[in-house]
Amino acid sequence: MKSKLRKIVVDDIDYRYYISFNEYGYRGGDMVVKIFLNGKKSTPLILHFLTFTDPIKGHPLNTGFDLFNRLTGSKVTVNIHEPKYIRELILEGLERGWTGTNRIDKQNGIDYLTKWGFDTSSLSPINHMELYFRPTGHIS
Repeated sequence: MKSKLRKIVVDDIDYRYYISFNEYGYRGGDMVVKIFLNGKKSTPLILHFLTFTDPIKGHPLNTGFDLFNRLTGSKVTVNIHEPKYIRELILEGLERGWTGTNRIDKQNGIDYLTKWGFDTSSLSPINHMELYFRPTGHIS
């Protein structure tokens, strides 16, 4: 059986990670990224990315979504599956106190993106409820 764990090396340290999803219908969806120091599955860095979900494409950070970066002044297509983002999640987790061998609270991944300069307001499930609740006309 093929393992769902992917490998990544950051600063000569071996990590494993996987990404899963929970869909909540019109309320949005949650992309969950779990990152482990190799051999330390009991102390993962767990990040939740609660966003809207597109009825066709699904979770926007799974397929790639354009976000404006205030630090660079440009739009960037963010896809959490890209190794560069997993690397940055690890580095940010380390900065916030995760060592790979200790337990820390679950992290809000959207906060990480915001810290990196991204305008994440367009990811909010509230901003996309019209996809599910379109007005059907006047009721008399």
